[in-house]
Amino acid sequence: MHQSTVFCWLTGNSMAMSSFESAWQRFITTAIRLGVIEQQDRLSLHWLKHRGVTDTVGNQGDKQDAAGHQSPPTTGRYDYDLPVVKPPRRR
Repeated sequence: MHQSTVFCWLTGNSMAMSSFESAWQRFITTAIRLGVIEQQDRLSLHWLKHRGVTDTVGNQGDKQDAAGHQSPPTTGRYDYDLPVVKPPRRR
């Protein structure tokens, strides 16, 4: 599978994942220090992927395509969407 560059340096070169992870940790640590978020609200990069899959509009196939997963069960593990069900009818 082809990996697309999502983040790049000002030069246009791809940013290594390890560099992005370091920058993310500095970003979150600074946000906590400045009071933008609380320690218990700390977000991980992996959480962002879960949120992205969950928030993708469409069916499971659409979510799978957006996430780049090869199998529906993998997408299902990332999708935190709760099914909408009808309430029980009174008898």
